[in-house]
Amino acid sequence: MVLSGIISVANSIVLWAYFARMREIEDVGRFSIVMGLYSLFYGVCTLGLSPFLISEITRRNEIQSDDSLHNKSECGSFISTVSTILLVSGIICACLMTISGFIVSSSSSVMLAIAILSIAIIPTGLIGVEEASAIASGRTRLIAVATILENLLRTIIPFALIWFGFDIWIICLSFVVVRFAALSIYLISSPRQARFFGFNSDELSKVWKVVPTFASTTILVSINWQVAIVFLGILSSETETAKFGVASRFLIPVSILMASYADVIQPIITSVTTRSVEKTGIYLSKILTLPLIIATSAAILSPFLSRSVLTLFFGIKYADTAQALDILAISVIPFCIVMIVARGLVATNSQPIDLMANAIGVVVCISSCILLIPRYGAIGAAIAQLLSFSAMALFESTLFSRKLARFRISQKVVL
Repeated sequence: MVLSGIISVANSIVLWAYFARMREIEDVGRFSIVMGLYSLFYGVCTLGLSPFLISEITRRNEIQSDDSLHNKSECGSFISTVSTILLVSGIICACLMTISGFIVSSSSSVMLAIAILSIAIIPTGLIGVEEASAIASGRTRLIAVATILENLLRTIIPFALIWFGFDIWIICLSFVVVRFAALSIYLISSPRQARFFGFNSDELSKVWKVVPTFASTTILVSINWQVAIVFLGILSSETETAKFGVASRFLIPVSILMASYADVIQPIITSVTTRSVEKTGIYLSKILTLPLIIATSAAILSPFLSRSVLTLFFGIKYADTAQALDILAISVIPFCIVMIVARGLVATNSQPIDLMANAIGVVVCISSCILLIPRYGAIGAAIAQLLSFSAMALFESTLFSRKLARFRISQKVVL
């Protein structure tokens, strides 16, 4: 999982660096808008069900019964039902993304790129189901292979397209093709437990009970991640949007690695919670140590390296983006806390706490953006992101500490 996360750096940073050097800064700003809108619907289309799917499939896999064939069929029925739900969700999100393109930009190139890239949303939910099944079954190597191949293709093909001067809608079309190729890898490699699509009324009822909480949380998460760049496009210039887009590129591999880390530990958290809720607090306290050490180290090193790294990758015109990157580096610390605690909340059926935390984060982020972006541009957007993650981390960790007496991270955070 770490290897696949490292490979994703090529797509999230190197490709953007190449694009920034080959095109004008206004083009980078337009590309940032397209990818920002894609990221928004990319998260929403899965309805936030990934943690729930991993936990539920893990529980079903651990059920001990003499009739193992019945259990296998039951799990297959669950996967089929969820696959159908998420396929429909992907189609709806693709349509909404296309419509949004006419709202956020007056550029015909941007609107066409958004419409084409929206097609890549359709298979995303299905890939999410396959990944959850693979993680619950201990087949993370399959995810690594699929992710590595997808990110390599998403880097090599656009590199060639940018070199030959193609417009951004052609680049987006290549993303669509590669996304469907990734889905085909899962379909070929995964053992099928049932028909890929189908409805079971009991399973549908079970999933539908948790959809409102998880979907609302995911929508808020997506808004929280993308609202800064949207407000930059509205309240500031394409230049400031491009600067923040470049700085925030370095958060993409961090979010991917943390999501992978959280996904891998989700089955363990579920198993621990099933045996003893009290032990869940101890386990989460321990596994938070490594992310906090790495995140703090990155935040300390950023002021010394950010300007050099930005100049190396993106060119001298992006050197003054260093301050925004330094602030975003600090925001990684509370972000790590939120990612791990959120998985503990899912395992203990306390998702409403995560929902409330994300609502608080969105309110803090939007209000901060309105106050700071008109005056400080990309730096103001970075500060808004930091304040949002910090508020979420404080809220979630405080309530989770009260729920689980053995969950203690305050000393580690202070240290």
